Amino acid sequence: MGESPTASSPANVSNLDNFVYIYDIPRMEKKRLAALLEINDKWYELGQKQMGYSSTELDSTQRCCQRNNRSPAEDLLDKWGNYNHTITELFVVLSREKLYNCMEIIKRYVEPRYHVLIKQPLNEVLSPARDMGTFSGAGTINNPRLTDGHCIPQANQAKDDRNKQANGEPALPGAPVAKNASNPLNSNSPFANELADLSSLIPKISYDELTAATENWSERNILGKGGFGTVYRGVFKHTYMAIKKIDCSKVKTSEAQRVQLQQSFNELRFLNSCRHDNIVPLFGYSLDKEPCLVYQFMQGGSLDKSLFARRPAPMLTWKDRMNIAIGTAKGLQYLHTFGERPFIHGDIKPGNILLNEHKQPRIGDFGLTREGALQDSTFVVTYLYGTRPYIPKEFLVQRKLSTKVDTYSFGVVLFEIGTGLRAWDERRADKHLKEYIDRAAHEKKDVSELMDKSIPIDSASDSLFCLQILRVGILCTNDDPKQRPDMVTVMMHLNSALGRV
Repeated sequence: MGESPTASSPANVSNLDNFVYIYDIPRMEKKRLAALLEINDKWYELGQKQMGYSSTELDSTQRCCQRNNRSPAEDLLDKWGNYNHTITELFVVLSREKLYNCMEIIKRYVEPRYHVLIKQPLNEVLSPARDMGTFSGAGTINNPRLTDGHCIPQANQAKDDRNKQANGEPALPGAPVAKNASNPLNSNSPFANELADLSSLIPKISYDELTAATENWSERNILGKGGFGTVYRGVFKHTYMAIKKIDCSKVKTSEAQRVQLQQSFNELRFLNSCRHDNIVPLFGYSLDKEPCLVYQFMQGGSLDKSLFARRPAPMLTWKDRMNIAIGTAKGLQYLHTFGERPFIHGDIKPGNILLNEHKQPRIGDFGLTREGALQDSTFVVTYLYGTRPYIPKEFLVQRKLSTKVDTYSFGVVLFEIGTGLRAWDERRADKHLKEYIDRAAHEKKDVSELMDKSIPIDSASDSLFCLQILRVGILCTNDDPKQRPDMVTVMMHLNSALGRV
């Protein structure tokens, strides 16, 4: 992704805190790194072996970059950087592939104690007593970090995690875990009590039944892949289901597996609590072998697919888009208001908004959801999560979390719905879509110049729908979180457009 303002000055790096994430790497150095990765297609091996991308995804990246005369290695770094991976993480995955010349380029942005990785294998450098954390085969470093970018000692991590969990914040990856934590059914597992509570509320489905439902996890039934598993279409009890499987065979440490289990339990807990027409319903789960969550199958796929897929997808009319915006707002306002403390989704984006056969939206993927503070007051969290183009500055920089983070993310989604443009595009002059819309508003451009050109305008109401979608998006993405409306107000603003036609 783009570089931070601090990354533009070359030379000397006096403060490592200014160079934490991959998108902080200065542009010219990122280009040098990409050029080295393109020798013998090392970027492809890195993406497949260490970053968790499939060959299909990497082949698509390569074709797209060839058409647009772009660097596939740089594109890979940008994509991985979008998920807030750090320069230290990149340094370690490069060491696993023995790409020492690449490591030299970013060496100065990594704490000196990790420089030995250039000379020695990872397993000779790190021991359980070291505080770097563990590395999972899926391309994630379980590295506990404070907001100042420094690692915290493992000895104090367990206490810190207990305090955070009491406040509704998931424990950090890399915390010490019980010897048998990798087996969630073991009575010594940290999830044993939670599992006992959930098992009486949510139907448990055997792993063998899910294997049969997906035709032995056939590749032709894959609906999508993400950082925490693969989603399959399956037929269970003569009904289509979407089945998310956490692939533990790719996880090489008990700590990494614990993090994935935590995500699964997080999703189980919140989806069980939230029953709403605009939230994907959870039908069951399995923990016999590998964690699996079973949802309603959403025939329309994701909003991302409908807006941006290269393959022909059913066209979304302007009324469809307005209904999708309103339905998603309804789901979010329910999350934020139905309990004493709000639930903060934490990763609102088109890929997590699913459509049924009638193009009605339902919010999915609750793995990063957290319980907020009483009266929705802002609180500071320990680490950053989510997808960078959808994250507001107060969370990106200061780790300040509230429901207004979801509001901002939803505003960016509204811009995508209205324009048909992606939230981030390196080829645009204004790379972030928010900057593009802000500039257009400042220049008082007509809505007809901003509307998605791929769909026809059938009536005056279409322009009205787009105008209201973009207006509400501007309100939601105000740089001051206090000036952003709550989601109940957002829903009312969007509904007002329907009332005028």
